[in-house]
Amino acid sequence: MDKIILGILMLHRMTAYELRNVIRNNFKSMCSDSLGSIQAALKKLLMLEMVTFEELVEKGVNKKRYSITDIGQKTLIEWIRIPIDMSKTKNLDIGKLLFMGYISKNEQKNLIDKIIDSLEEEYTALKKLRESIHIEKERETLKNHLLIDTEYQERIKNLNKENDISENIKEISKFTLATLDYGIDITAFNIEWFKKLKKRV
Repeated sequence: MDKIILGILMLHRMTAYELRNVIRNNFKSMCSDSLGSIQAALKKLLMLEMVTFEELVEKGVNKKRYSITDIGQKTLIEWIRIPIDMSKTKNLDIGKLLFMGYISKNEQKNLIDKIIDSLEEEYTALKKLRESIHIEKERETLKNHLLIDTEYQERIKNLNKENDISENIKEISKFTLATLDYGIDITAFNIEWFKKLKKRV
């Protein structure tokens, strides 16, 4: 979770609540969106000097707004440069599939139906999210945010010094969408796989 938080903080300063909303809306399949988990990760990142915070008062409420440090950015970039280990997508619940032969055919079919329903819900939500993203509008919002926050403007500009800031924002957006498309494709594959399994039961 700490790397996901660092990745989010590369673009914006955020409170723990704002981080939770971003994770809840975009990263649920990667990490927990519980405020307790987020606060524990932030505490660890603060200890490691990978994030810092400023205290502010908004509408009479004391808040801490977190931002990534140079150490945090260096750690994140080093982590990104290590190739993705696709074998790490471990899900203990797959053990239920492994041992599903221990229960009756009727229970097997009911469970598979519930899995398919859950996957179809997730697929619909992901597709809706994908359709709601207007990439040019998202880029413009990010660009406007960076114009206000000069420290973050420099951070994004320096990611790839061969590009201007617009090109770097374009690259960030491209892989944000690619990750969403990956989630949609994997979910579609899983729906079809479980439908085929149901026919074999």
